[in-house]
Amino acid sequence: MTSFYAVGDPMGDQPESIHACTRALVKACKGASGVEFLELRQEAEAGGVTEYVVIEAGDGTITRANPGGIHRVETLAIAVNPRLRVPVTVHALRTDFPALSHLHGSAPGTPKILCLYDVEWSGVERIWTAERFLERLFWWLRESSELRLHREDQPLEQMFYASPFQLILPAITPAQLASDDCKLHVLMTDKSDKVTLRAVMDSSGATQSNYRLLNIMVPPVEPTSVAMFPLNLGELHDQLVAWGSELSAQLSNAVREAASGGLSRAAQNENQGILILAWVPRLRNGEVDRMDVKGYMLEINLFDLAASFEMLAPPNADGVCYPAVQLGGYTGETWKGLGLRPVEVRSSLNATFARDLSAVDPGTATFKGVLAGVGALGGMLADIWARLAWGTWTYVDPDLLLPHNVVRHVANDRFIGLRKADVLRRMVGQIYPGEPVPAAICDGILADDPRINEAIEHADLLIDATTTLAVPRDLARRDHSTRMASVFLTPSGMSNVILLEDSARLQRLDALEGQYYRAILNSPWGETHLVNHLGDRWVGGGCRDISFRMSNENIHVHAGLISRRLRKVVTGAEAKIMISALDDESGSVGSHGALVHPVTCATIGEWSVTYDSGLIDKIKAQRLAALPNETGGSILGITDLKTKAIVLVDTLPPPPDSESSPTHFIRGKEGQLEALRKVHDLTAGTVDYVGDWHSHPNGCSVKQSADDLALFATLVSRMQIEGLPALMLIVSDADLGIYVR
Repeated sequence: MTSFYAVGDPMGDQPESIHACTRALVKACKGASGVEFLELRQEAEAGGVTEYVVIEAGDGTITRANPGGIHRVETLAIAVNPRLRVPVTVHALRTDFPALSHLHGSAPGTPKILCLYDVEWSGVERIWTAERFLERLFWWLRESSELRLHREDQPLEQMFYASPFQLILPAITPAQLASDDCKLHVLMTDKSDKVTLRAVMDSSGATQSNYRLLNIMVPPVEPTSVAMFPLNLGELHDQLVAWGSELSAQLSNAVREAASGGLSRAAQNENQGILILAWVPRLRNGEVDRMDVKGYMLEINLFDLAASFEMLAPPNADGVCYPAVQLGGYTGETWKGLGLRPVEVRSSLNATFARDLSAVDPGTATFKGVLAGVGALGGMLADIWARLAWGTWTYVDPDLLLPHNVVRHVANDRFIGLRKADVLRRMVGQIYPGEPVPAAICDGILADDPRINEAIEHADLLIDATTTLAVPRDLARRDHSTRMASVFLTPSGMSNVILLEDSARLQRLDALEGQYYRAILNSPWGETHLVNHLGDRWVGGGCRDISFRMSNENIHVHAGLISRRLRKVVTGAEAKIMISALDDESGSVGSHGALVHPVTCATIGEWSVTYDSGLIDKIKAQRLAALPNETGGSILGITDLKTKAIVLVDTLPPPPDSESSPTHFIRGKEGQLEALRKVHDLTAGTVDYVGDWHSHPNGCSVKQSADDLALFATLVSRMQIEGLPALMLIVSDADLGIYVR
């Protein structure tokens, strides 16, 4: 004969419900096909008043003798209590209702509670109606009856219902956790929802509240239902046996091994405990699907736990007991009654899982990198890449963290006065403590430091975030094999720039800088690209103690954009010039690109001259358009007197007062000063006049004529007033000549 649980107390012949959901459910049940309303019951407890709508549910869709063991008509109680986390639940009143998957936890001897939703109640309540709830109930019964509720592609159900405790393990390897020296200090960090415990390594030598760790591997299990969490070791053992596994042999072996060095009762501390990590292979259709780890805390020391198995031999003269070998296993039963605290085990994050959560391809993330400059932008990039677990980094920066830096830096006040590279190393090392800590070199990237040279030599990628002109130019002239990128924000904080060399380093940063400036001079977005909208502020008493005014919001936005774009393009071999611009009114982000052209570097005397095919094609097109006359104009470029390098950037059109014929060209002067002043403004004074170019007719060489030599001498004398070199470029139909003096 079928027996049923009774819930609450009857509410009488004329029940008056107090909950709105109860009234809605009664109305829906009375009007629904396949539902017979039986009665209302009520139960008052500390969590408020729970009302039960007791019904018989059977819509004819449940087949007889189904594999799930669901009856065609089930007696159910819909519980309503708005003060509970899930305010509306369904209790199966049949005492032999099957222990299926997708049930809420319930105490033994109480009704099983159906788990109707796979999302939080906060996501259900906004679309919840009593009618929809009944539909969901019948769907659950129908799918459960055919064992279809748990999809094949769905992760395996948990073995036990959730414990009210969760334990966060330290970020150390399993081998370290299993070490005899591993003692954990357990702290309670929160108890608002469930009690959260944090285990930290106890390296102080203190003995209070230490937990000795026991790792055990039990035979595989394939549970068909979720069980209540056990309250003692015996219940855990019995449940594992019911699932085809066991605990006794594995636990006793672990205890014997831990005690093999001898135990003394006098040496035990009453506050010591045992943390058992039970590793459980989970089967799906007979094959191992995943490995679960279950945690159990025992408030007992290792000596007493070993004694509960009756495995310790009598003490020797020093009072030390050693485990005795007993054929057929240990016969002690006391251990079964030892109370335990089941805890949900959460391991600290590691790099592998971090990449997976961040959707980072691990095949592109395991490189060595050098990050030069860990100020506002570089520090934020270091933090982002550490959390993505993208790369293994060496930070290089000579600067101190000063008070004004904190407004835009990832560091805070407690680090003021320390070197930025050291600060980032310490901060990043705390993100995933079990992972290798980045290296830090508190020196400039251009310093003659063997540590820096070695880091660059072994790196796959060097990121320059120093926001200086010197670093990318000097590094570009070094013939190492490490690919480089320079990243920076414009003075207004509204745009960011990425200059990325090709993987073969045929297009280096100094040449990319020239092509970047040509894009500024020839693009509408270049009109305001390098404008400083908000001005500067003095941050100290020295003449160089000046800083841009820029919001930390801009650092965050642009660091994210730079990181994502750089991660995407660095997997390719091509050089890139990429600009992202933020619209301050709409908040939209626009993207600008510049076509990267092949680069040529020529050595002329003591000077190196770098130019690209895009500039030469432009000059040749101007020559072709002017034929049969000669033509020419001013050449714009970047002169670096330290490295004796000239990078050709662009040309100015020939002034209207120029003289041009098939046999000569004399550049005029009209509008040249104004044009050059605009170039200075658009490029923040970086690009300047470096010389002249002109064309020769078809069939002529690019060797300087007598007139050319006279003109060049005039150019040299004018440029020498400022101590600068003069450059002349001659182009013909078949050749190109460059002269520097």
